[in-house]
Amino acid sequence: MLGNLPTFVGAELTRLLHTDPSVRVVGTTMSAGELAGQARRLQPGVVVVGESQLLELEQLRHHYTGPVLLYTTQPPLPGMLREVSRLGVYDYLAAAPMYDEAKMVEWRRQVKRKVQAARPKSTNQAAPGGTPRRTTAPLPPKGVLVLGGSTGGAPAVEQVLRALPINFPWAILVAVHLPASFTESLVERLRRASAMPVEAASEGSVLEAGKILVAPGGFNCSVHSSGNHPWLGWQIRFGQQTGLDTPSVDILMQSVAQTVGRNVLGVILTGLGHDGTAGARAIREQGGVVIAQDEASSAVFGMPKSVIKAGYAQAVVPLVDIASFVLRHVRTSALTRVERTSISSQALSR
Repeated sequence: MLGNLPTFVGAELTRLLHTDPSVRVVGTTMSAGELAGQARRLQPGVVVVGESQLLELEQLRHHYTGPVLLYTTQPPLPGMLREVSRLGVYDYLAAAPMYDEAKMVEWRRQVKRKVQAARPKSTNQAAPGGTPRRTTAPLPPKGVLVLGGSTGGAPAVEQVLRALPINFPWAILVAVHLPASFTESLVERLRRASAMPVEAASEGSVLEAGKILVAPGGFNCSVHSSGNHPWLGWQIRFGQQTGLDTPSVDILMQSVAQTVGRNVLGVILTGLGHDGTAGARAIREQGGVVIAQDEASSAVFGMPKSVIKAGYAQAVVPLVDIASFVLRHVRTSALTRVERTSISSQALSR
């Protein structure tokens, strides 16, 4: 489906895409406010939008979960790419070099490649009624929630996750100090508590919105950008064991902060020691938010106390209220993101 694009570009894309028998343009939207409604009705495999529709992307995400390609007349700034990727933008299409046929040939090739990369991939499975299911590579989540703890951490994580909805828009990472042999029992415990899918993280596990990855005992996990996504696909890597508690909350939080940036919420739960303090500092330095469980509800107050004493906790919250804090923060971040996108859009159009 094509959005509000320059007339020449819309015509060229339609002509180009129709050279592939497996692709067709199912609709176009030109006026403001039509994008979400058309996408909800047509459910296309890919939506291509112009810069003028950036402010409609937040509403679009409520009605359409597929990939979006952004047509831009100027090279987008890295900060803008980070913001719009959280609004579902999979990649961007550069401005068409209308008066240079040699460059147009290359532009057409790039467009076809990016559309094919973004399109949902067919599977051999069929939905009820015989309709083939289509799947697509997961889009990057809008942010990352990291829950870290030690002694008493498993039941604390369980209580937080039980109160989060199935459509939670961020990825969730859990790091609780435990031996490797206890990983599966923790995963099963969290599966019973949460409506969201829960998995033990493995090398290459991809972060997805509404999916919980548990760092396995005995391993240090870190998050890095994935080469499988043009901008911000994030995935897990395993690191060497160190003298630190494993899985190390510090190592995980530091990597998430460096990779993801400001849309990170770190939660330091009950536990012995000071793991998580360096990670909390990294999150704060990148503009993210850190909260700590309060002493009264902690089985052992060591980890939260260390973060609080270091000045990195922006709030000290009873365990029973942590999920509510998380949900408020995610909603506030979504509103702020729309404002930042508006500013980026204005800067891009200059």
